[in-house]
Amino acid sequence: MPRHAQQRVSTRPRRSAWAVVIGGIGELLLTAGALVLLFVVYILWGTGIQTARAQDALEDELGTQWEQLAPDAPAPDPDALAEGDAYGILRIPRFGDDWEFTIVQGVQPDDLARGPGHYPNTANPGELGNVGIAAHRSGHAEPFADFPQLRVGDTIEIEMADGTYVYQLDDAPDGDSDGNRIDISDVWVVDPVPGEPRDTEPTEQRITLTTCWPRFGSSHRMYATGTLVSGPSG
Repeated sequence: MPRHAQQRVSTRPRRSAWAVVIGGIGELLLTAGALVLLFVVYILWGTGIQTARAQDALEDELGTQWEQLAPDAPAPDPDALAEGDAYGILRIPRFGDDWEFTIVQGVQPDDLARGPGHYPNTANPGELGNVGIAAHRSGHAEPFADFPQLRVGDTIEIEMADGTYVYQLDDAPDGDSDGNRIDISDVWVVDPVPGEPRDTEPTEQRITLTTCWPRFGSSHRMYATGTLVSGPSG
């Protein structure tokens, strides 16, 4: 064998089968980690872009609805809205002076991907009963990311075609990350009179906000409730 060929012969020991397996597992873990990171980026950033675009469309839709009203015409009936339609405007001062989202009618996944949703078959702002509003805490612009920071006494504003309705919370997480946590099946919180049979006649004008718990999961729900303190008629 020529001398230069001999110099190319490797003297390193071959990797054992176990080392090959460990190396393969390591590569798989690195790949899995990269995929998880990409998924997290999509949830926090990618879905937010989609929701921002949907919010722009809902805002335009709502503006068109309201601009078409005659000066003395009665406000449109929210019950006539189809799921997916623009419903109203939600403001929660606790989340910031510029925090504002257009509400969509409906709480199905496709609805909540566009913004906070109004539970169909719950009251409309100003009516006797319970206005139900749900929104995401993570992804899709995370409207309710700071939900645990809601406190008793905070105000919730909903602007409709006929004016703005203001509710004041009388039950809230009060800064507790586990506060007001309920099972995912506890839909009684959006009943006309929470905690009472669904056919109980309501005597108050209430609101209930719901969201997911934990923030990056959906095994449970969190809620906050309040009563109407002012509306367009005083």
